[in-house]
Amino acid sequence: MNGKERMAEQSRRWLMDAFFELLQTKPYEMITVKDISERAQLSRRTFYRAFKDKNDLLNVYGDGLIRDYIAALQSVTADKLNFERVLKLFFNFWWIKRDRVRILIHQNLFMNLLNRMNPEAPRLYDLFDAPWHIEGSQQEIAYIMSFSVGGFWNVLNTWLAKDDDQVQSPELVADSLIQALNKLSRP
Repeated sequence: MNGKERMAEQSRRWLMDAFFELLQTKPYEMITVKDISERAQLSRRTFYRAFKDKNDLLNVYGDGLIRDYIAALQSVTADKLNFERVLKLFFNFWWIKRDRVRILIHQNLFMNLLNRMNPEAPRLYDLFDAPWHIEGSQQEIAYIMSFSVGGFWNVLNTWLAKDDDQVQSPELVADSLIQALNKLSRP
């Protein structure tokens, strides 16, 4: 990355940070590009070089989260891949991101990121060969992944909406889901 690219990336980070600072005190609908730029101490022109608008900023943030999550999943070697490990990785990943995710939840913006995740879900299925995968058509896999992602996203939304002193650990949430899913699968 050359100096110009590094500076552009730093500007994007400052704008993102400013956006999340504003979200803590102001409704999303009331935040303007001018507000974000001023908070970041950058020009509106710099904002528009990085993002189309504040929705684009939010989408870029969401896409980055999804990319990071996929990378975390891919870091698990095939021989260690099981459903329990995937669940724990999932909840630990989001626990680390909880400060900003909570802001999005409280602003009713987190579920919007689900729309960013849904198109990626079938690709997730194809990224690794898990023992619980089926040999199905693309449509069947899309249904399975929509069901899975929607369920996980709703659990995340419910879990991380709570303050730290009220929320269970990522491991405990994963263990609770594993127990419940095991009971569901019994005849």
